Amino acid sequence: MREENARNTMTDNGLEKGMAYGTASLLDWFGAKRLAMSLFARSPRSDYAAWWGAVGLMQSGKDEEALDLLEHVGIQHPGWTRTKRLRATLYLRRDPEKAVQLYTPPTGIWEELTLGDLLYFFLHREDEGVRWWREAYAKVDWKTVHELDNPARLLLKRLYRVTSDPVLLERFAGLDTDNFNQQHIVAYADLLASRGAMDKAKEMLNRGFSIHHPGDPLLTECWERLGFGQLPPYKAITSETAAVRHNVYTGLLTEVSDLALVVDKVHQEYPTGIVTIASGVMTICEGTLMWVGTFKPSRLARFLGPYTGHHNGPFEHWYSYPKDEAAWRVQAYIELAGTFRVLLGTGATVLGKLLHRKGWFYMVVGLVAKAVDTDKVMPYDACLVPGPLDVRTSITALARKGARISVVDAQDVFGAEIVGSTKGVDEDWVRRSLADNPAGNDDVMTPIVVVMSE
Repeated sequence: MREENARNTMTDNGLEKGMAYGTASLLDWFGAKRLAMSLFARSPRSDYAAWWGAVGLMQSGKDEEALDLLEHVGIQHPGWTRTKRLRATLYLRRDPEKAVQLYTPPTGIWEELTLGDLLYFFLHREDEGVRWWREAYAKVDWKTVHELDNPARLLLKRLYRVTSDPVLLERFAGLDTDNFNQQHIVAYADLLASRGAMDKAKEMLNRGFSIHHPGDPLLTECWERLGFGQLPPYKAITSETAAVRHNVYTGLLTEVSDLALVVDKVHQEYPTGIVTIASGVMTICEGTLMWVGTFKPSRLARFLGPYTGHHNGPFEHWYSYPKDEAAWRVQAYIELAGTFRVLLGTGATVLGKLLHRKGWFYMVVGLVAKAVDTDKVMPYDACLVPGPLDVRTSITALARKGARISVVDAQDVFGAEIVGSTKGVDEDWVRRSLADNPAGNDDVMTPIVVVMSE
């Protein structure tokens, strides 16, 4: 009788979890993310469900419960890669050595890259980290280097960082990737100039000016040093107010950084200013990142990619994005906003093209999806970084000592957009004050800009 009761109880629990999973999947499809995450935490029947369930717990401040869930599914499903990387994040915050052990020995090229990153950037065992990067580099499939899930561009960037090998730089430049920043552009222009290829060096700098500030100091210094005369006449985006801006150098902020402590220090130094924070950096500190080596775009994402208004590189930049990046971004949009809203957004994009209107896709899917970015500062160039999943709660936690805060999605090409702010902040004034993206790119490591009136 006891055995029969136990079997019945197990059956009932299985049915309950099955219903929870089915309900969560339906809610997720329609974009009711908070409810879906709560139910996924109760019924983590897939890598996707377990990851989002754990993320929901982390967003609620329940890191211990999230770790319990991740360790449980890790034992049952050791091949689940998304939950494995999220578990590494929580280990990094407690016992970094456990994160290394989780990937030792690594399975495949992406895990070798991950292990190298963990050792180099978090445990500061640089020689070991570089060794694993070299192991991964030896396995690169050079026939597919333009695909996003090929880590060639990431490995070239890392190995060039530690070796300054011009052969690696030239191969990196040949990929035409948006992972190529101002420092790389200058180094490659100097390399071309040293060979007498002045026209190509000038073209490289010209391209750099077209995607970064026309007056970018690194590019300008190189242009003048190589004797190219008057700077190219690119239209510069300028601040639309007379605000005083103070860039705050933070160093590399990671998934183990305490952003609240950083904000407290900045607020103490500038008590009357508005502390603006790059949305991607806030997400990095929260650890809710979509690591490319751990998931794939769905068939729907690949189909919808060309219809979402996300252009491939040549239309917006001098470089070409990885050829399938649109599919990866759409997959992120689907996960963040729900399949239903992405389908609506795609329809809105098609209608907008007929009516010669832009931006309708993002009006439908929302700011969290719109803020999705790639090729951030190492090691976060290996993932898609969305906007903060619960920006209101995050801002409230950061403003614990009275700081006025705005979370900003800014770039050199399109200016700034406010993702969220504390009460009373004039968001339009902040947006116009940051129109020229004074924080610069991620490698500058000034993701916080304090904005003050004259």
